[in-house]
Amino acid sequence: MTRVKLAMKFLQGFVAALFVLTIAAVAVAYSGIYNVAANAPGIPPLEWLLATTSQNSVSVHANGIEVPAQLTDQQARAGLKIYRETCVYCHGAPGQDPGDIGKGLNPEAPYLPDVTGALSSAELFWIIKNGIRMTGMASYGKVRDDDEIWSLVAFVQRMQKMTPDKYKEMEQSVASASGA
Repeated sequence: MTRVKLAMKFLQGFVAALFVLTIAAVAVAYSGIYNVAANAPGIPPLEWLLATTSQNSVSVHANGIEVPAQLTDQQARAGLKIYRETCVYCHGAPGQDPGDIGKGLNPEAPYLPDVTGALSSAELFWIIKNGIRMTGMASYGKVRDDDEIWSLVAFVQRMQKMTPDKYKEMEQSVASASGA
């Protein structure tokens, strides 16, 4: 067989396989056999694909975000207020488990001190601003301005080294400063 015939045979096989996979995907979608329940276990290869896609997408889309020179303690205190209002229910806090909402998510919302060290400031900003589809991570870009989001980034980054006692102390400091 000539190279052209081999190439054509390969191309025909590839197109046929693609067609069969497309038909199978449509059949799964319309059959309802895939369990979308939040309490159902995931399919490991699919979980890997979605997690890998998410990580790489965040990295690419956060590239080019201009990070403030220094995120201050004052910003972190302002970020704690936002965190208490919106984030603690899913992510928990030092010495505090997530609420019922967070316990029911699938995939489970990460405990932020465990994961934020692997993310840059720009990546954290992008995630908070844009959210992540099909994870429960909401987009806050329409309800929080960039300064508020940077404050939240400042707080979340400090949480990595925060003990439960330090967290409570910071909460009390913020509450007394705001008169609450």
